[in-house]
Amino acid sequence: MGREAQCLCRVGEQSAEAKVLLESDALLLRGVFKRRYALTELSGLHVEGERLCFEAGGESVALELGAKPAASWLKKIATPPPTLADKLGLSLEHKGLVIGALEEPALLEALRDARTELAAEAHVALAVVSSEAQLLDAIAAHAGLPDARHLWVIHPKGSKASLADATVRRLMMAAGYADSKTSAVSETLTATRYARR
Repeated sequence: MGREAQCLCRVGEQSAEAKVLLESDALLLRGVFKRRYALTELSGLHVEGERLCFEAGGESVALELGAKPAASWLKKIATPPPTLADKLGLSLEHKGLVIGALEEPALLEALRDARTELAAEAHVALAVVSSEAQLLDAIAAHAGLPDARHLWVIHPKGSKASLADATVRRLMMAAGYADSKTSAVSETLTATRYARR
């Protein structure tokens, strides 16, 4: 979510200036108050005048964000984060064609109602790769698809990954692709969306 503000914070009976960070899964207080509140633990979330108020961890919290920002933060917190299927552009109407072996539970769930084996039905292609050879095979398979379908390249992430992000990017660019979006898939996998130039 990536929002932050410097504001007066009240935690219980104490008040102090603090930096407030809104992340995808938590609200953080920095400074005098060092707190991490998981968004799923916030209760009684509401706006009072210029304050965003809630209960969490047995504490009453009020953040003096200003009326408009408080309302905006409330809406952002209350809106469920997009699912992996949403991030990858998958749905009943927008099906994905899988290139490679699919074992990751998060991907299996994202594709549960959105997978097709027919290239003509596919809105996007998803290549699950862990080596240069698999990536080159996926590029060749994608080249045979009709139209200019996007290709999500899903591969291990981290400094010790069997297929480095820089290698994926280099090979994709050499094959005439440009990247346009990234998404975390799981603790061990990342995805980058590519399109033919």
